[in-house]
Amino acid sequence: MTTIAEGRALPPRRILGLQRRLADLAATIVLWAAACSILVLLAFFIGYLTYLGAGVISWHFLTSPPSEVSAGGGIGPEIFNSFYILFLTLIFTVPIAMGGGIYLQEYARPGVFTAAVQFCAESLATIPSIVMGLFGLIVFVTVLRWHFTALGGALTLTLLNLPALMRVTQEGLSSVPLIMREGSMALGATKWQTIRRVVLPSAIAPLTTGIVLIAGRIFGETAALIYTAGVSVSAGRSAYDWNPFHTAETLSVHLWYTHSEGLVPDADRIGNGSALVLLVMILGFNILARVLGRLLSRRLTSK
Repeated sequence: MTTIAEGRALPPRRILGLQRRLADLAATIVLWAAACSILVLLAFFIGYLTYLGAGVISWHFLTSPPSEVSAGGGIGPEIFNSFYILFLTLIFTVPIAMGGGIYLQEYARPGVFTAAVQFCAESLATIPSIVMGLFGLIVFVTVLRWHFTALGGALTLTLLNLPALMRVTQEGLSSVPLIMREGSMALGATKWQTIRRVVLPSAIAPLTTGIVLIAGRIFGETAALIYTAGVSVSAGRSAYDWNPFHTAETLSVHLWYTHSEGLVPDADRIGNGSALVLLVMILGFNILARVLGRLLSRRLTSK
């Protein structure tokens, strides 16, 4: 039997409800503040770079080559090299990473080999980009004697981004319900037919998002390319050369170079414009990832 003192010690239901509502309100305010702080930081970052670099942007700046002796240089070859190295890197990265992810998720059985592959992939993912750049310098520049080339930079970025895209592939495939695989095989489809016609179309949204986000990471990479692709471009028409064995300074490397080693009178001005262009392009990759992933998912899964 409850005593009067014990009954007074227990808080009333109204007080308990008020405490819960206050706690819920406080948690909501904290979470909203955290989310809004990210938006404010991003808006401030974009606004500050726009303030610094908007006056530099022009058609001449976006298409002309850089100048090493006078003011007014552009970033045309650097933009070309950035997309060219991105194209080469995705050619090597996507088939290998997606193939490895499909094997580990759909075919591999628990064992020593599977554990070894997972361990190697996780270990490779922890290597800093500058260390990977030094590895590319030793292998592609020194041992193979390619010197500074777009191909050497692309292969180095391939090694750097393979684990991330492999993990994205595994997670995307694991999101597909098992019942869809079982239903396809019950209708007589082979395992590969099930993967190609059922699993991959169902996971196309996360896969596409992962590929585009990896592309944005490749586009903004700097440290690995300093040691493999070089910090300059060839003069004249060869600056837009499709030959994978030409020196290929990217936009991110050019941004680092102008702010650290630039000797032209307007190095800071060119660097600010390069930073704004690079930011806009990376934001474009993120927006493209969202839009393209949703469109492909609707088209491939609505049939």
